[in-house]
Amino acid sequence: MMTLTGGCLCGAVRYEIDYEGERGSTCHCAMCRRQSGGAFMGFVTVPRGHLRLTGELKTYRSSEIGLRSFCPNCGTPITMDYSFEDDRTGVVTGSLDDPEAVPPSLHWGAESMLSWLKLEDGLPRMTTDEDPEFVEALRRLGERDR
Repeated sequence: MMTLTGGCLCGAVRYEIDYEGERGSTCHCAMCRRQSGGAFMGFVTVPRGHLRLTGELKTYRSSEIGLRSFCPNCGTPITMDYSFEDDRTGVVTGSLDDPEAVPPSLHWGAESMLSWLKLEDGLPRMTTDEDPEFVEALRRLGERDR
């Protein structure tokens, strides 16, 4: 196990992660693009108990299953949590002090990749419909709304 560190642009929020080799990924969905202001957003998903924060975060519910946190001072995105993953949190790779430590191993939300983005990195691409956890969470949400 190693410790990864990171934080926001202004320094008001800092964190440490007990990192055990979890894989990184990129998300190409429209919400991640909007929050990042870029073509995609990178994450490393770790057990929630492995993340230690200093400073206060503000949260925004971007969907019925997604909760995003960010620094209330500078706006740096820090985490993304799905309501169906109670024990895990996605930490934004770009907020790591050393983002090279967690390269992506998967492009998620591939159906939303921008046509002008040319990534020839050989990484697998998964659409949201191919992710069984995500599909099941949406199914349960739909049943709840009936």
